[in-house]
Amino acid sequence: MKLRFAPSPTGFLHVGGARTAIFNLLHARRHGGRMLLRIEDTDVERSRQHHAEQIVNSLQWLGIGWDEGPLYQSDRLEMYRERAEELVAAGKAYHCYCTVEELEADRVAAERAGKAYRYSGKCRALSDAEIEARADMQHVVRFKVEPGPVEFHDLIRGNVHFEADLIDDFVLLRSDGYPTYHLSVVVDDIEMNVTIVARGDDHLSNTPKHILLFRAFRADVPTFAHLPLILGSDKKRLSKRTGATSAEEYRDIGILPEALFNFLMLLGWAPGGDREIISRAEAAEAFDLSDVNKAPAVFDVEKLLWMNGQYMMRMTADELYPVLAPFLGPDAPALDALRGVIELNKSRARTLKDLAEVMRPFLVADDGLEYESEAVKKHLKGDDLAERMRDLQSALASAQPFDVVSTEKALRALAESRGLSAGKYIHPLRLALTGRGASPPIFDVAVALGRQRTLARLQQLIDRLSSLTA
Repeated sequence: MKLRFAPSPTGFLHVGGARTAIFNLLHARRHGGRMLLRIEDTDVERSRQHHAEQIVNSLQWLGIGWDEGPLYQSDRLEMYRERAEELVAAGKAYHCYCTVEELEADRVAAERAGKAYRYSGKCRALSDAEIEARADMQHVVRFKVEPGPVEFHDLIRGNVHFEADLIDDFVLLRSDGYPTYHLSVVVDDIEMNVTIVARGDDHLSNTPKHILLFRAFRADVPTFAHLPLILGSDKKRLSKRTGATSAEEYRDIGILPEALFNFLMLLGWAPGGDREIISRAEAAEAFDLSDVNKAPAVFDVEKLLWMNGQYMMRMTADELYPVLAPFLGPDAPALDALRGVIELNKSRARTLKDLAEVMRPFLVADDGLEYESEAVKKHLKGDDLAERMRDLQSALASAQPFDVVSTEKALRALAESRGLSAGKYIHPLRLALTGRGASPPIFDVAVALGRQRTLARLQQLIDRLSSLTA
């Protein structure tokens, strides 16, 4: 068994393409098959080498491996030309000398007559003399479609039926000598011994043409599996607004590759048992293309963010730090200084970018911490606030050891001795340590910062209060 993922390098790796690659890989792994990566770069006007490199890099980042490749169709152009001429010699294809202007005139005439445009086939029956007379003219190679049924069993859609009578004599080789998608993909699937073709539903209309070509080349027809569309949250075709973006863009906002892989493989397939967090290894033991849902899948961005948050919570600080560090900036402290801060904050974020943001108060210099204006209005109240903070600073300086239990005990004992609620100390303390009105449990924050930085930040607040009353 051999499957293949064959992207065209006309842009980044789209999430729909990534799902196709994942489904191919999982089916191959489940059944002991092989996975081929083929770059279909024969569209010279749209294909770009840097896009090919980005696609390969994105696949590697996602953990989508392959056993052969990447192979590039641009390295095989002469072979496609030779195979096209084989079909011409066998009477299964022919040279078409119709000009663009002639074809356009035929199309306009069909539209005026209210008919669907079909190529007239007038070059099908040219005599040898007529062909020889046109030897120096530009031409394309067209496949000679013969009438009859084209039927196949799709692993997802079941039995599919087409009538060849409805298919035009389609172009195999363009006038510039470059192959069309139909020719190059079939020739490669034959040459590379591909046995299963799993691709998007948008290719379904191409499949009868490809089956006719496999037959014309006297080759075994592979098994097909056409994957359903991915819809946005609005139940319409996936768009940029509803999540249609590249794998690279999700990486850049801090989505973990394991989470994106997990999310994409559940778009149209379920492992059973209502499981949503499933490893690649577990999926490879359970996945089969025949189990993919026929109905379109919905790309729910909120679900992806939730899933990414679940993965982050399950990772240790040591596992998170290497992927988090790029979001912390070039001056990020070493892991040893951040281990506690990461553990404290990882459950409060859904992306690595979010995590870096909620960690920001822990990373800035103590004298560079800025206070949220709304939190200042709400919590910096009372003529005795500076005195309260000086007393709290002294109490925390004496807390032994400087841990969650001792610091909380010291604050509550102070509040009780002054006849005040603990909130009169906790809320200003939170603002002093984080600059924000909301944070993880404040005593955990103090311990993560350490005694020295906690006292220094309290001093910053005290100095600010003193300057306001001076």
